[in-house]
Amino acid sequence: MFWIQSFIMETLSLFVPNSFLAESKDSKIRTYKVGLLGRYAALFRANNIVIYNDTSDGGSRDDALYMKTILEYMDTPQYLRKQVFPITRELKNVGILPPLRTPHHPVSGDVNVGDYRKGLTKKRVRKGTMVDIGVDQLALCKEKLSVNKILSFRVEKFGKEILIEPDEPDSVYWGYDTITSDSNLYDSITMMKNQPDLVIGTSKYAPTINSILNEVQTSVKQANHVAILFGGPYSGINTMINEHKLDYEINTVPNQGTETVRTEEAVVSTLSILNILLNQ
Repeated sequence: MFWIQSFIMETLSLFVPNSFLAESKDSKIRTYKVGLLGRYAALFRANNIVIYNDTSDGGSRDDALYMKTILEYMDTPQYLRKQVFPITRELKNVGILPPLRTPHHPVSGDVNVGDYRKGLTKKRVRKGTMVDIGVDQLALCKEKLSVNKILSFRVEKFGKEILIEPDEPDSVYWGYDTITSDSNLYDSITMMKNQPDLVIGTSKYAPTINSILNEVQTSVKQANHVAILFGGPYSGINTMINEHKLDYEINTVPNQGTETVRTEEAVVSTLSILNILLNQ
């Protein structure tokens, strides 16, 4: 059963640096690391993955675009991937990616009236727009839409003719958006259209989460948009953003047994704790 949202938080954004892959040169390892990031984001219902510019720590625009391609491929339903993504060097190892198994990735081709589906707009016709929703025939949306776009739809009629309307469910998790930014961490936050009202930084030098647990829990439950910031393999966020710009700076891996915590490990550790705080 898919988890249904019941708390006030509407948006969760993860900020990761384009230096995320700076230590990884093998193409399979690079793909797998990004795959873990996408899987953890979906597991804990993140709405946005923002890749910010961290060139001082080994990041590059090429790495940011590589991460974006892999993450968008993962978020795209399997029945649309071959049409949307040509075979490229970045995608040669996608067979090792973990599946998301989210509500917008149906494992069956069965469709019923009232179902929601991701669809690829194929062509505009006199009656509207023909859309591929992963069944044997194209569906008709009576609105004139831009072509070659992946959008969300609700099935209004299913039979000899399939009718759909643009719509997205608000009661289940519907995937994440991947955003690349050429700006530093602070500017990447401030340039978001939907501004976060709670910004949390993660750092091994910060107070441990248990020392301010109740305070963080109250703030998270009252927030509409939570942004969680993660550093790179060589520099933490404390070197990238002034602590006064943060609502909280926390250590979510207290008493760590290793010298460093990798970004993907910090993501899953932090989101696990956040998930518990939201559902207590």
